[in-house]
Amino acid sequence: MRRGRPRIQKPRKKPVQEGTRRGNNEGSIFQRKSDGLWVGSLTIGYDENGRQKKKLVYAKTRTEVALKLAQITGRMKNENFEILDKKTFGELMFEWLMVFKKSAVTPRSFEGIFRNFKLHIEPIIGNMKLYEIDTFVVQKVINVMIDKDYCNNTIKKNRHLLSQFFEYAIDNKWVQTNPTLKVKMKVHDRNTSEHTDRYKAMTPEVRTLFLEKLNKDESNFLKPFCIVMMFAGLRVGEAIALKWKDFNPETKTLKVDRAITEVPKFDSNGNVIKRITVVGSTKTLCSVREIPVTDIIVDTLIEWKEKQKKREVENPNVKAELTTPESFIFAGDDGSVRTYSGCRMTFDRFKRRNGLNKYHIHFHGLRHTFSNMLFEMNENPKVIQQLLGHRDVKTTITVYNSVDNEYVRQTTEKFNEKIRQEQLYLNQKRREEELEQQKEKLISGMNDDEFDDMLIELMKERQERKKKKQQDFEM
Repeated sequence: MRRGRPRIQKPRKKPVQEGTRRGNNEGSIFQRKSDGLWVGSLTIGYDENGRQKKKLVYAKTRTEVALKLAQITGRMKNENFEILDKKTFGELMFEWLMVFKKSAVTPRSFEGIFRNFKLHIEPIIGNMKLYEIDTFVVQKVINVMIDKDYCNNTIKKNRHLLSQFFEYAIDNKWVQTNPTLKVKMKVHDRNTSEHTDRYKAMTPEVRTLFLEKLNKDESNFLKPFCIVMMFAGLRVGEAIALKWKDFNPETKTLKVDRAITEVPKFDSNGNVIKRITVVGSTKTLCSVREIPVTDIIVDTLIEWKEKQKKREVENPNVKAELTTPESFIFAGDDGSVRTYSGCRMTFDRFKRRNGLNKYHIHFHGLRHTFSNMLFEMNENPKVIQQLLGHRDVKTTITVYNSVDNEYVRQTTEKFNEKIRQEQLYLNQKRREEELEQQKEKLISGMNDDEFDDMLIELMKERQERKKKKQQDFEM
């Protein structure tokens, strides 16, 4: 028997029972005997009596519980945990909108932003907790809007709004990452066939009918108002805000440097309680412009000014001067600026009176009609852009160019005629080449005597034609 040093056996490590040890920031994790569910417990603070306040999470596996506790610890282990745990995502985003977003944008912009929140975000994830919302949840919100066939612009606005809120949440250390950054959005062209008549430019036939009805109608201010929009391409708010000092009949120009807008007023819940019409700046800086106008605008405004002077003297309802340089061209009888809603109601009554509703003529369609008439004349898009006051020529070309199909058909016919002419030229050239080849073939098969006889015959024919032409001239 071999003797040697005695073998020393190392003690075996006892197996670690799952649930007895935990990693850093995992809290206490254990498996409940009653149903086998894994439970995670995390101390989040102390109450007024010094007792620990705990947050419990549940999952089917220990790993899932550890992940949830790690997320809670990383995202919300701060003094605002109690607030985040008690309030829903909808309540937190509502507070952000009312406190921060409302003061950062115009009232009209905020109205649209708040509408998007109430319609598209709050109904889907408003009752969730902030820490429950990840990229998967946000992607579902986007998918719902895509499935409901919302336009790209609406979907992008909602995604951007969510992204702004999560950036605010990151600044407050409520979350660590912005879940909207990895959201995928399929770009699609929404079928807007049901809205094709909205803002559509009038065809030449409808334009003629519209002007005929306008000239016969006895509305107080509607005729000059529509003429200015239709033949100068002004926005409704720009036309309402025009003053007599902006019109120069000698140089035939209109100066546009202001516009009216309806500013909404909100209650504490974000609901619009009233709207106030104010005169402010134009839509963009590019909208400030001085534009040359046509004779029809000059003559119409001169006639309207004379009519207003007469009304100042004869009409007892007129309570203000309506023709001073500072007076609004289309002012009310008390000298006040008109409202957009009031002008639209007058316009709608005019359409009903004259049977024009079936043509779907919109106030803003008059501006589209102006741009269309210029496109029909093959005017340079950059010139049209300047007249309309657009910041980007792409808007002028894509949005304000709805040239009627009749002009497209005429262009196609012209193009077709050009092809026919070129085809005739090609056919004629081909025939001449074939004839030339036949001549060469004929000549190549002749001997010298035959060729001389052919030349003599051709000379005789030429002399006879010349002689006949001389006789016709003498007669």
